[in-house]
Amino acid sequence: MNSFTTATTKILNPLLTAVGSIGIAIFAQQIPLQQKVFYFLASLLVAAIPAGVLYAQRAKGEVSSFWSPKGRERVKAFGVWVVVAAVYSGLAWFLDVPRLLVALSWVFLVLGLVNLALATSFKISIHSQIASLFALVAILTVGIGASYLIILIPLVAWARLQLKAHDLSEVSLGALSAVVVVYFVFSLFGLATF
Repeated sequence: MNSFTTATTKILNPLLTAVGSIGIAIFAQQIPLQQKVFYFLASLLVAAIPAGVLYAQRAKGEVSSFWSPKGRERVKAFGVWVVVAAVYSGLAWFLDVPRLLVALSWVFLVLGLVNLALATSFKISIHSQIASLFALVAILTVGIGASYLIILIPLVAWARLQLKAHDLSEVSLGALSAVVVVYFVFSLFGLATF
């Protein structure tokens, strides 16, 4: 059972599920393939930067675990997350990229701000948060046919609880924060269809 929970938490990690969310949003757009590839590669680079910072911190011994760092150990990566999300959001707005992609960049910015604000006092589950984001983006972008992806939310939460990386309040707040932020930001952009 432990190998299944470990595999779940590593496969459905925040970086891969964030990239999946971005990919779904980008490739659902009615734009030329070259633009899709460009937006995807740019987004991939931006998404990888905070994970790279956390990885570098782990290599230096500043972080106890790459898969489940303590709350205070995540402050630097969250700060980088906010900065790169803000720059990306600003560029997306300025360059007039499709509205869904701008909204998604704002979602990442707001989630980064929430995570940074809570980092020193509460260890929110980023795994649950981004798995919830992935399911919501798929449903809102592809349609109700993607609602089966909701199963990923309790699966990831269960894995994080089984590994004792988080408690119930931390995985719950992770999922709830994604739902609230997606609804709020997508409503601002006229994209909330739920």
